[in-house]
Amino acid sequence: MRPTRREFLLHVLATAAACGDNNSAGDSSTTDANTTTDDPTTGDTPTTGEPVLAYPFTLGVASGDPLPDSVILWTRLAPEPLVVGGGMPGSVRVTWEVYVDENLTTVVASGELDTDPALAHAVHVEVRGLDPDRWYTYRFHAAGHSSPIGSTRTTPALTAKPAGMRFATACCQDYSDGYPTPYLHMVDQQLDLVIFLGDYIYENDDTHVRSHGTPEPRTLDEYRARHALYRTQPELQAVHARCPWVFLWDDHEVENNYVGANPKQPDPDFLARRAAAYRAYYEHTPLRLPPPTGPDYQTYHALRWGDLAEFWLVDTRQYRDDQNCGGDPGSGCDGWQDYAGQVLGAEQEAWLMQGMKASPAVWKVLTNQIVFSTVSFGGLFVNFDQWDGYPLARQRLLDFFAAEALSNVVILSGDLHVGGVADLGQDAVDDDSPVIAAEIVTTSISSPSLDDASQIGPLVEGLKRIHHFDAVSRGYALHTLTRAQWQVDCVIVDTVAEPASAGKIDATLHIDAGVPGIRPA
Repeated sequence: MRPTRREFLLHVLATAAACGDNNSAGDSSTTDANTTTDDPTTGDTPTTGEPVLAYPFTLGVASGDPLPDSVILWTRLAPEPLVVGGGMPGSVRVTWEVYVDENLTTVVASGELDTDPALAHAVHVEVRGLDPDRWYTYRFHAAGHSSPIGSTRTTPALTAKPAGMRFATACCQDYSDGYPTPYLHMVDQQLDLVIFLGDYIYENDDTHVRSHGTPEPRTLDEYRARHALYRTQPELQAVHARCPWVFLWDDHEVENNYVGANPKQPDPDFLARRAAAYRAYYEHTPLRLPPPTGPDYQTYHALRWGDLAEFWLVDTRQYRDDQNCGGDPGSGCDGWQDYAGQVLGAEQEAWLMQGMKASPAVWKVLTNQIVFSTVSFGGLFVNFDQWDGYPLARQRLLDFFAAEALSNVVILSGDLHVGGVADLGQDAVDDDSPVIAAEIVTTSISSPSLDDASQIGPLVEGLKRIHHFDAVSRGYALHTLTRAQWQVDCVIVDTVAEPASAGKIDATLHIDAGVPGIRPA
C-alpha cells in the first residue's frame, strides 16, 4: 500500500530530525530501465575501502523535468551542508535504484557514479527507458548510508489523451520571512507535478522571523551555503520527495530585481556573481541540463502532458532589457508607455510563439515569473519590474494570441507575493477589448506582502478584469485540469511565523475549455 501523504511527511521529518545535528554539479549517470533484481542490498555499514561519513543525505532527494520515458533524479552529499565543502572528502561512489513498486523489491533501473567535489558532490541522474504515465520509487546509497525514499513519475506519451492532471504552483520562499508552512498542506495533495515559479532562495535577509545567519552571498561557496540552508527544511524536502518538480528562476536566486547584465545596485563584478549563482542553482535542482560554465545558462524549455496541456517555462530575467524609468515603482516617466524593451529576448520570444502556434494541447500554458495583467492604475502607479513596465512586449504577445486564434491560453505568474486570477483582454489597456486568455498569479510560500498591501487590495479588486485578489496571505495554487475545465484552488495558511499552521482554500475559480477567461461566479 502506498503510504498516506501524512505518513510520508512524518517519515521525512523523522529522517531530517535524525540528521539535524550534522552540519565546486554532480556527475550524471544514465541507465536504461531494463534490469530487474530482488531485494537490493542497502547496508548500514561501509564496506571495505569505502570512506567513513556521517549521514550524507541531509539535503534530501528530488526529481524533476519528467518526460514520457525519463526523469532526472537529484541529491547532494553533504554531511555538514552549511560549511564549505559540505563536510565531504574527495570523490565518493553513489549508487541509485529505481523501483516499479513501493515496497522496494523490484528494481527497474540502477547505476553508480562518482561525485565530483568541483560540483559540490551534487548528483544528477538521467534515468531513461521508463514507461510513460507511471509512478516510480527511488533512492540513493553512499558510504553505507541510504537516502530518504522518493516518488516520481513520467509524463504521458506525447500522443496520449489524458483525462486530467493535478499540479501545484509555488514561489517566493524567503527563509528569513517565515517557515515553508504551506508545504505541510501541499504534501497531502495528490499531485502529479510541482511547478516552481521563481525565488527559490533569497539573497537578502529581512530577518522578520529568523535569520539566514550569513551575509548576502556573492561567491559560489556562499550561494551553495544559501541553497543548502533552504534544502535542510524538512517541509520542503517532503514535497520534493513526493513528485517531480520543474523550475523557473527569478531574480532573488542572484540579486533582487536584476535583469540581464544589469544589477539592481552598481557592481562591476556582477556577471561573475551571476555565474556563481547559476552554478549553485544547478547544483541544487534536478535540471535536465549540463552544469553552466559561465554567466549564461539557457534554462527555458517546454513540458508536454500528452495532448492535455503544454507548458512553456520561460526565463524573464536573463534576456530582458533594463527596466524602464529607472526601475522603481511609481508614476513613470515621459513616454514610458512606448518603451520597446524586451522581456524574453527575440530568440526566446520566437521559440515561444512557434511552439504555441504548433501545439496540439488542449491547454496552452505560458509559465513565467512576473505578473502579466495590467495593474498600473492608468499609469498612476507602475511596477516597472513586471510586464506593465514592458508594454510593447506584452502587447506583442497578446496580438499573437489573437492573430493565431489560440484557444485555452493560461498564463501562470508569481513574484509579487499576492494571489490573483484575472481575464486578459486583446488590448492590454482597454478593459472593453475581447477576453482572449486568463492569468493565475500564485502568492508566496513565505515572503511577505508590501507594507501597504492591505491598502492596495481594494484598489486592485476594483479593476474590471480581476476575479480574485488576495494581497496578504501566504500559500500556493492547486490546479486540477480536465479536457473540459481548469479549476484553480487558492490555498492559504494562517501564518508562516510558525512551522505549522491551519490552512484553507481561500477561493476556487474555473476556466471552461473553449471559453476564454474566467467563468463568472
